[in-house]
Amino acid sequence: MGLRANPCPPELLFVDLIASRSLFARFHSRKMEAYLVDIARLALTLAALALGGRLGALIDAPLVGEILVGTLLGPDGAGFVPENSAVVLVGDFALCLLVMEGGLSIDIGALRSVGPIAFAIAVSGTMLPIALGSAYMSACGYGVMAGVAAGTSLSSTSIGMATKVLQTLGELSSPLGNLVCVAAMVDDVLSLVILAVVSNLDGDGAGGRDVAWMTSRPILASVGICALGTGLAVATPRVAAMNQAIAPGGKAPSGSGFGAGAKKIAKKMAGVLFPTADDAVVWAMLALSLGVVVAAGAAGSTHLLGAFVGGAAFSGSPNARRAFARHAELNAWLTSVFFLSVGTRIPLRGMFDSSGVALGAGYSVLAVAGKLVTGAWCHPDWPKARAVGWAMVGRGELGFVMAQSARAGGLMGDAPYVASVWALLVATAASPVFMRRAIDVRKRLETVGNGLETSGNVEDVEAVR
Repeated sequence: MGLRANPCPPELLFVDLIASRSLFARFHSRKMEAYLVDIARLALTLAALALGGRLGALIDAPLVGEILVGTLLGPDGAGFVPENSAVVLVGDFALCLLVMEGGLSIDIGALRSVGPIAFAIAVSGTMLPIALGSAYMSACGYGVMAGVAAGTSLSSTSIGMATKVLQTLGELSSPLGNLVCVAAMVDDVLSLVILAVVSNLDGDGAGGRDVAWMTSRPILASVGICALGTGLAVATPRVAAMNQAIAPGGKAPSGSGFGAGAKKIAKKMAGVLFPTADDAVVWAMLALSLGVVVAAGAAGSTHLLGAFVGGAAFSGSPNARRAFARHAELNAWLTSVFFLSVGTRIPLRGMFDSSGVALGAGYSVLAVAGKLVTGAWCHPDWPKARAVGWAMVGRGELGFVMAQSARAGGLMGDAPYVASVWALLVATAASPVFMRRAIDVRKRLETVGNGLETSGNVEDVEAVR
C-alpha cells in the first residue's frame, strides 16, 4: 500500500490563514504609510513653493524663489520632492500653457506701431548673447558648440516678468510698455526657433550634410508653423463668428426638418459640454493648441512654438483673453510647479563648485550686458533706452529649457550648464529691480522737463533730456 500524507490539522490551517492575513495587513500598512508620507511631503513641498514664490516676489521675480525651492528640495538637494518625474511632467504641461498664453497676449495694433524698433531690439538681443556666449566659453577653454549652446540659453526675454513690472507702474499700455512687450514677444519667437535648432543637434559631431539638415529642417519647419499661425489668426475669429448659432447663448435655430433638429441637438450638447461661451473658447483654444503642438514636434520644430501659435490664433478673437484669465489662479499654480521642476533638474553641488561659480560670475556680467545694450536703439532718449534695456535683461522659462535641452543633448557639460544657470538667475533677479528704478527716473525727468517747458526754459529742457 502506498503511503498517504496525513492531512493538515484544522487548527494549523487556521493558524496559517491568520498568519498570512497578518503578513498582508503588515505589507498593506507599510504601503499605506509610504503613501501617506508622500502626500505629506507633497503638501510641504507646495507650501515651500508658495513661500519661495512670495519671497521672490519681493524683488518682482517669484520664479527665482520657486527655482531655488526646487533646487534645495530636488534629487540633488534634500531629495524631498516625491515622484519627481511626475512633477517634471506637470511642469512641462504648464510650460505649454505658459507659452500658449504668451501667444494669446499678442497685440497686432502695438506690433504695427512699434514694429521696426522692436524688431531691431529683439534681433540684436537674441544674436548678441549668442556671440558673447561663444566668445566667452571659447576663451575659457570650452568648445564652440558649448559656447553657442550657452549663448542660446541667454537669448530669450521674460515677457511675463516685464509685463508684470510695467503693469505695477502703470506703464503697460504706454508707448514704452508697447515697445517692451512687442520686443519681448518677437524675441521669444526667435528664441523658439533657435530652441528648435538646438534640440535637433547633438554633441556627437555628425557629418556636414547631417548638420546642415539638422539645422535647416527645424528652421523650415518653424517658418511653416509660423505661416500656419498667421492663417489661423486670420481664420479663427471668422470661424468663431460663424459658430455663434450653436454656441451657448446664441440664437435658437429657425426652420424645421432634420437640419433644424440637428442644430437643436448640437446646441443642447454644446450647452452641456460648455456651459458658457468662455468655456467653449478655452476648450477650442486648448484643442487647437494641442493639434499644433503635435504638428510642430512631428515636423521637426519645437512643440513650444506650436503652443505659441495655438494661443496666437485666438489673439484676435473677442473675449478670448478674458475667458483664459478666468483660470488665472490655476495657471499661476501650474507655472509655479514648472519652475519647481526646473529647480529639481539643477545640480546643486555643482552650483557651488569653485570652477562653476567663477565661470558663472563672469558669464552673469555678459548676460546682463548682452541685453542691456539693446536699449540703445531708443537713442537719443537715453532714460527710455535704460528702461527698455533692463526690461530685456530679465530671462524666463525658455532660457532654462534651452540650457537643459543643450545639456541633455551633450552640447555642453556640467560647468557651462552651471554657468548658464547662474547667469540666468542673476539676470532674472536684477532685471525687475533696475527696470523699476529706470522707469522711476524717467518719470521724474519727464516731470521736471514738463515743468521747464511750462516755464519756457527750452535750453534747460534739452539739458535734462
